[in-house]
Amino acid sequence: MTHSALPEIISYAEGLVLLKKYLKDDVKRIRHCEGVAKIAYDTAKKIKAKHPHLPIHPEKVQIAGLLHDIGYAREGGHHELHSVDILREEHLPEIAEIVLHSYVYELHLLEGIDDKKHLPMTLENKIVIFADLVCDHNHEIFAASERIAEIKERKKHETKRMLALEKAEARLLLIEAEILNLL
Repeated sequence: MTHSALPEIISYAEGLVLLKKYLKDDVKRIRHCEGVAKIAYDTAKKIKAKHPHLPIHPEKVQIAGLLHDIGYAREGGHHELHSVDILREEHLPEIAEIVLHSYVYELHLLEGIDDKKHLPMTLENKIVIFADLVCDHNHEIFAASERIAEIKERKKHETKRMLALEKAEARLLLIEAEILNLL
């Protein structure tokens, strides 16, 4: 479905081909990305139906949800930033703008860098963050607080990331509250 105000973006099928090109046989991550795409799309559609004046394009949010973890294809650094870079390289700047997720901002704060461009700037970006936060690798949906606790347990050996997650937790819970309030 094409909207007059929506720039041309790739289809879901094309996005899946792109995701598989980069993530190859990482079935678990690809399944997670498919789940995030579904939740992001459903959430965006529901919010748009209730608040038609808000600048949300469900199809764009769906593709961003699908491609948000494409950066895991690259070693080193933060996969979230790699996702943005890959999508720009693939000539998808509108998608790159809204895939930044997680707690990159807080990771940089730990390094003494206060870079606000790593915070969500749009509602579409917040929907992708929300969908990623509540969807696990089995497509099960959890409250953000439960999912954060699960991530802390699963990644407890990644000390720096867990410090950043602790710093980001209140911000992530506020994003969840904002999205649930719009729903």
